[in-house]
Amino acid sequence: MNRQENVKKFEELLSQVDREGMPQLLEYIRDKSDFYTAPASTRFHLSTEGGLLQHSLNVYECLQRKAQADTVWHDILTAAGKDALIICPLLHDLCKTHFYKIDFKNQKTYDPEKVKAAERWQVKKDNAGAFIWESVPCYTVDDRVPYGHGEKSVMMIEQFMRLTGPERFAIRWHMGFSEPKELHLQLTQAMSKYPLILALHEADQEASTLLEDEKDNRAWLTDEGRTQAGQSEGCDFQEAEAIGGEATAE
Repeated sequence: MNRQENVKKFEELLSQVDREGMPQLLEYIRDKSDFYTAPASTRFHLSTEGGLLQHSLNVYECLQRKAQADTVWHDILTAAGKDALIICPLLHDLCKTHFYKIDFKNQKTYDPEKVKAAERWQVKKDNAGAFIWESVPCYTVDDRVPYGHGEKSVMMIEQFMRLTGPERFAIRWHMGFSEPKELHLQLTQAMSKYPLILALHEADQEASTLLEDEKDNRAWLTDEGRTQAGQSEGCDFQEAEAIGGEATAE
C-alpha cells in the first residue's frame, strides 16, 4: 500500500468531476479530515493507517470493472454517468472520517525473543507454545458525528457539493441488506428504482471480501500470489464429490 500514490490517484479522479463545490470538498478531505490516514475498519478489512483511502480506491476499481464488463451492468452503469462512477465509490465511506481512534488491547505474543526476555511469572503456555501478554495499539470506534452510515456520507458530501438522485440513493443504501431488517422493504424499492445502489453495494463487498485482508490488499492480487492461490487449499471436483457422497450416506 503506497499512501502517497493513493492520495494522488484519489485526487486526480475526483478532480475530473466538474461540479460546483468539489474543490472545497477535496480541500476538506485533504486538510481538515483524517480520510487519508484513517483505517477502513477496526479489524475486519484494511484495519491500518491509510486503509480507508485504499478501500475507496478498491471499490472504484470494482465498480469500473462492472461498467466495462459485457454483462447487464454495462448499460446500467454507462447510463449512470462518469461522475457517478467516480463519486459513489470514492466517497461512499466519507462517514468514516473522524470515526476511529487509536487505543490499546492485550494480545498474546509468541515471539521467542520477547518470551525469553520476560520475567518468569509473565510467561504462559497454550497449545501454540510459550507466550506473554503485551499491550498493542488497535483501532476502536469513536464516532464524533453520530449521524448513521450511508446517510452520514450523503450529509457530509452535500455540505460542499450537490449529489444527483441516483448518487444520493446509492451512497445512502450502499450497505445493502446489512441495514436493519425493518428497512429491507425500503431498500428493495430503492434498488428497483436506482440499480446503482446494488452495483455500489456489490463493488463494496467485492473489495472488502475478495481484495482486502486485515492489513493490506490480498497477496494473490499480484502475479505470484495468483499462482500460489491456484495451488493452495480448496478441493478438486473428485474430492468434492466424495464429500457430498459421504454427506448423503449419513
